[in-house]
Amino acid sequence: MKYLLYSSALFITLALASSCRKKVEACAEFNKSAYFVNDTIYLNASCSENANTYSWKPQAGLQMIGSGKSSTEQFIILPLTGSLSRTIDLTVSNSKSSRTISKSVVVL
Repeated sequence: MKYLLYSSALFITLALASSCRKKVEACAEFNKSAYFVNDTIYLNASCSENANTYSWKPQAGLQMIGSGKSSTEQFIILPLTGSLSRTIDLTVSNSKSSRTISKSVVVL
């Protein structure tokens, strides 16, 4: 009986510890550090941890080329008066959690 009780407690502990490890961490990397108007930005979020879904959202002055649902995405830089940077939001998620980060890049 004690064996069953200890086994159950160990199983529950391991299950809880395992579920804690499923927290998602967002990460995205640009292919360059600066761009010009009409350049294409390539962003890669494969460095994100435990992510099952990706959602890219470009801010003003950017046009997304793809669907915005994969770990990599491309954006065309549009003219934008008065701004020397462009920002892209990325939300990564799994069944346990989600994280959103904003990445900005300099436009020359």
